[in-house]
Amino acid sequence: MSDVATPAERRRAAKRPRRRLTPFGAIIAALVLLLAAAGTIVFAQLEANGTAPWVSTTLSAAAFVTTALALALRRRP
Repeated sequence: MSDVATPAERRRAAKRPRRRLTPFGAIIAALVLLLAAAGTIVFAQLEANGTAPWVSTTLSAAAFVTTALALALRRRP
């Protein structure tokens, strides 16, 4: 037997394990989305822009969905 790895074995060993979404990561994503929604409202107050409220509403909804995802990913005993 040879101690030299074949090219296929090297490719398999070089692949990184896939990262999974954790509840903590989902909560952080929801927080970022909520902060972006708040920033959009500040922008809408400073600039009379008609699209800013829609962007803020969409970001708030995405934050809500991401928070629900974090709760669904929570490990149960």
